[in-house]
Parts: sequence; structure tokens; C-alpha cells
Amino acid sequence: MTRPQSASEAFVASLPDATRARFEPVFSPLVEIVPLPLTVTINAHDSAVFSSANGVRAAPDGQGRIAYCIGSATTKVAQDRGWDARQMGTDADGLVKNLRSVAPENNLLHLSGVHTRGDVAGRLAKAGLNIKNIAVYDQRLCPLTPEASQIIATAAQVVVPLFSPRTAAQFLKVTPNTASVHAVALSAAIAAVLPADALASLTIATHPDAQSMGAALSHVA
Repeated sequence: MTRPQSASEAFVASLPDATRARFEPVFSPLVEIVPLPLTVTINAHDSAVFSSANGVRAAPDGQGRIAYCIGSATTKVAQDRGWDARQMGTDADGLVKNLRSVAPENNLLHLSGVHTRGDVAGRLAKAGLNIKNIAVYDQRLCPLTPEASQIIATAAQVVVPLFSPRTAAQFLKVTPNTASVHAVALSAAIAAVLPADALASLTIATHPDAQSMGAALSHVA
């Protein structure tokens, strides 16, 4: 598991019992989430845009303000933090499309990581919405743990779920030999980073969500 520890543990816990029983989880986060100081004031009539649960956790409590979110998991975390959270799609394209349709007139703050995908704020600004991108956390790259390195080097089959292009690129950088690796990518954009001919197999989830990733895992190896 290459996501940050809490996200990896939550994903494993969400798997169906039959799927979880087939695997021995090894946690080796390739990204560390580091909150950053908030550089702007969020006013009572401002609304947030959240493309990940990490953004919600690094942001202030919602205090009833509106938040437009990607995915049900991020929406639920935002609701728990006091935001009037509304799911606006399952990926960046869906969020941009739906926000263009809603066209909120108040100020929008995309509270994200330093490294973002989908150019959410840029595309919405071009559509005429009043939006700024504010980084509220950093995603610092990490090496594989010694245990994970040993397993990849010696095991006959290793299944590696990958949830972002940046994590996929880091995995390749720190993994000299991927011949035993069955990679499962959350999206085609992540799969495009991976050299399919150097892997044991490459599977792409049908939708960019945890349920589809779990379904993809159930058919691997």
C-alpha cells in the first residue's frame, strides 16, 4: 500500500472480506502529507473546493460554509468537519463540468495540495468563476520501507494499488525490478505512467473510486 498510512488503512478496511482475505497488506507510504499554514482568510460567504480528503483535513473547520467536493469519501470527511459539503463529481473533469453548470457567484477557494491534477482552479477561472488555488498541504515523496523493498525483490507476486501519477512515478523510481508487480491503477492517467511491458500485469479501475479499485483487486493475480 503506497498511499499515506491512514488512507491506506482505510482503503484496506473498505475491501470486501473475500478480497481482503486474499492479500497480506504491507504499508509503505510513498507520500507523506504535511499540513501548511493557511495563507488566506476564509470569509463567511466564501466556499471551498476540495479534490481530496487531505485538503479537508488540512483546512479549517467548515462552520456551515459550502464545500464542493470530488467523490463521496471527500464529501463525507468535509461534512464531518462542519462544511455544507456537496459532491460534484468523481474526478476533476466531473467537478469542473458541474461547477460550470452551477456557476456559484461567491468566492471559491480550491484548498489543495502543493501538487495538483486536473488544473481545477485554472479551468474554472477560464469559465468565469472567481476561484483561487491555495495549497494547504504538501505531498513529500518517501522511499519504500526496507520490508516493502525486500518483498518486491523476493516475492513471486506483489500487488500494488496506485492512486496518483506522482505516486506511480515515485514507485518506479524506487523499485529497480517490477517483474513481479501486478499494478492496479485508479485511472488511465496513472496507468500511462507505468511501463506495462515491465510489469507482471497492469489493471485499470473502471471508475476512479475506492469501490472500483477494490473490484479491480479482486480480479488480480
